[in-house]
Amino acid sequence: MLLFIAAKSDFALPKSIVFASIKDMLQSCAHNKDIAFIVVGEHFEPDFIEYCSAFDEVSIRSTQEAVELVKQAHNAAVIHFGATIKWAKSLPQYFFPLVLPNELAGNSFIKRVLNNRKFNKWLQNSSSIFSANDWSLSTLELAYPEYSSKIQSVLLPTITTAVFEWQELSAAKEGLTQGNNYFLAFAPLERFTAILKEFSIFKKWQLTTMHLVFVFDTQKQVDTALVLLKGYKFKEDISIYLAGDLCIEWLAATYAILWEDIHFAKSVWIEYAIQYDVPLLFENKIALPENWLKAGEVFSFTEKQALSNHFKLYYKDEVYRQARARMGKEWLENRNEKRSGLELFNNIVLSLNK
Repeated sequence: MLLFIAAKSDFALPKSIVFASIKDMLQSCAHNKDIAFIVVGEHFEPDFIEYCSAFDEVSIRSTQEAVELVKQAHNAAVIHFGATIKWAKSLPQYFFPLVLPNELAGNSFIKRVLNNRKFNKWLQNSSSIFSANDWSLSTLELAYPEYSSKIQSVLLPTITTAVFEWQELSAAKEGLTQGNNYFLAFAPLERFTAILKEFSIFKKWQLTTMHLVFVFDTQKQVDTALVLLKGYKFKEDISIYLAGDLCIEWLAATYAILWEDIHFAKSVWIEYAIQYDVPLLFENKIALPENWLKAGEVFSFTEKQALSNHFKLYYKDEVYRQARARMGKEWLENRNEKRSGLELFNNIVLSLNK
């Protein structure tokens, strides 16, 4: 059987999230010799190509090459992450949503309407709708109950993260913060100024070179944040980046991560950070499944001095920081032991045989 994977999304998702999901799929079926994967796209990073080359059943092809292969295929299907793929319209399609259209930041009203139309069309045309964890499963079932019979939980392994040498992490720090330690923050733009005020309290309490690195979803948010940063006393210790530029090294090298503006697409970054022994702080208003509340420390970021007190705590108490990191690791191990769902290949076979 040929299983095509369209390595793109029509939605503005960071490539690292899309490629991490593909790696999970390839790993889940690596033992099955009855299926051959064809990853379809135009531009791939060297590390992704190297990863794929480790599997005998995996090949990378351009869109034009895929067009010719589809013509010759007798037993084939395609998986996509939210994309209109004309070259595979004759094949059974399996939709693997990585984000809901209403969770995309920075879109105009018309763009949101068009995205919702496309998303509903993908749901309608799919043979099955795949979910990789309980967070995405509960989100999809709540948002689209009319498609509950199509939504399937698939069992994908948590990919073991790459091991970085200290020189690589040092280089990542050098690029982000001139080599200084940093907190990483995923926060909504409207909370940017308030978080800066909390960071100021921390900086005044302790003269430190600690940085705060913000990651926003859109270039417009980045540009607005840079304007808001002007005049801030500690602006030399603030860095602002686009989510699409995020490297896994950024997660591995950070001191701790603040999660205030996230959806289930970023769950892969949460899993990666935990494997690098990074403690996680969650805003308690995030719609996390109950099980995920044990992945990190949960509290109200908007409560006065709550963030500044946590900045202080994680900075001055390394034992506490390491204990919180272990808590996340124990959660991930327990969750992986208790996960349920069909393996990806078996799920597709069952769907085709209906």
